[in-house]
Amino acid sequence: MTDLSVQTGEVAAFAATNGGVAAQVAAAGNIDLVASVSAATPVFGLIGADYLAMFAAAQALQAKDINDLSAKFSSLSDAAFKSSVTFETTDIDNAAELARQAAGLGGPA
Repeated sequence: MTDLSVQTGEVAAFAATNGGVAAQVAAAGNIDLVASVSAATPVFGLIGADYLAMFAAAQALQAKDINDLSAKFSSLSDAAFKSSVTFETTDIDNAAELARQAAGLGGPA
């Protein structure tokens, strides 16, 4: 078995950073699709209606993809926070159990 050392504060910082990235990506994806297409309608008129329909579909797909990316960053953040807490509590619990066992053997507690 190899040694494992986890800096839980750094894992929590990583989680916080990814939480911030998730919020920034979500903010970038929050576009008003109706307003965007409505603003372009006078420019293209009836002749560009087909283009605008495809543009609206592409914009909707892009917004969905951006929101999916934001959700992935958020999920990564949540998992890192949970891992940080798990590492910390496991370490504390194991140290307490070792101290209890050592005290039972007459060693230093």
